[in-house]
Amino acid sequence: MRQDLQIRANKYSKKTNLIAFLNSYSEGLSGSDLRFIEISKRIMRNVALIVVTSKLGNDLCEKRGLNAKFFLTSKENNFGNVFIIYVMRMLAAIFLRLEIDNNAIVYATSDFLPDVLPAYVLKFKKQVKWVQVIHHIQEKPFDRVGKSWFVNMFGFISQRLSFALIKKRADLIIVVNPITREQLLKEAFNGKKVCINYNGVNLNKVRDFMPSNKKYDCVFLGRLNVSKGIFDLLKVWSDIVAKKPSAKLAIIGKGESQIEKRLRNDVSRMKLQKNIDFCGYLDDSEAFGILKSAKVFLFPSYEEGFGIAILQAMACGLPVVAYNLPVYRGVFDDKLISVPLGRTDIMSQRAWFLLEHPEDAKLLSKAGMAIVKKYDWDKIAERELLLIESI
Repeated sequence: MRQDLQIRANKYSKKTNLIAFLNSYSEGLSGSDLRFIEISKRIMRNVALIVVTSKLGNDLCEKRGLNAKFFLTSKENNFGNVFIIYVMRMLAAIFLRLEIDNNAIVYATSDFLPDVLPAYVLKFKKQVKWVQVIHHIQEKPFDRVGKSWFVNMFGFISQRLSFALIKKRADLIIVVNPITREQLLKEAFNGKKVCINYNGVNLNKVRDFMPSNKKYDCVFLGRLNVSKGIFDLLKVWSDIVAKKPSAKLAIIGKGESQIEKRLRNDVSRMKLQKNIDFCGYLDDSEAFGILKSAKVFLFPSYEEGFGIAILQAMACGLPVVAYNLPVYRGVFDDKLISVPLGRTDIMSQRAWFLLEHPEDAKLLSKAGMAIVKKYDWDKIAERELLLIESI
């Protein structure tokens, strides 16, 4: 399949340049960041790929092996005030002097305004084609967990503005799950333009990683945001430690410094320091090694567009306990244990059951590994290229 992709990419590269906007990148590694990088490495390596991003985004791409021509819209070393940085990046992207022809394709990696607005302007100026990726639709401000009402309102309005621009000018809209497509159609998006292409995992790479020497009962992987349920995670873990004082949890991921400080303070207050390891951001070999050394994957996230972390955990043979988000039903079927939102008591009970009943955990992990085979990055990349060529 890789050879087929290479041949197709070679053919495709003779036709056009591709300008990708990864202009909203903040820190850590989100699903949208990972998706763009993994697909680009497979189907765009021989395309004349230009990536418009920040210094932070450039560093991430190069660290994860993506070779491209980069145009930087900001050069901060740490992500600070989101409003100021995003406005600065949008303006910088809009006024970039990109020498491209009218056959180019613009590819916006997220529906955040720093990616959408420059794509819209470029589409307006030149006869380019615009491919837009939408990962999920944000909840209404009062329904969203984790941020202040003001931040939620700002995010909601920003996404609505992005949607208005996308609906008017985008040539192809790629969503990563069926539910998002249904929601967009209800908002009068053109169904002929909205196509599904899922996220994935590098199965061959995962198989090659060795388990870590550090053994954990449970593990969490994701950005340390409140919406990921990280404070619910501590409640769950406190219940399990009450049953097994030696229980160990690995938390893999980074977040804003204030959130991480609050999280560590809560760990100290709950006297869980000996039961939790903060691993930070890890490279793939270390992260997947820890996943392979654990027994259960805990994922109390309140909002997801897909759930790449769940896919990665399943690929490592872990049974998964997560909140019951509708998006999971169209992706993972019933191959994980679902818990009502916010019910940390039930989540701890389900996780404890798996820890105490390894045979049941093994059956669930086998079912998850069978599901994962559908979501190999090579297959996802091939479909992405077909969709792009279709316009």
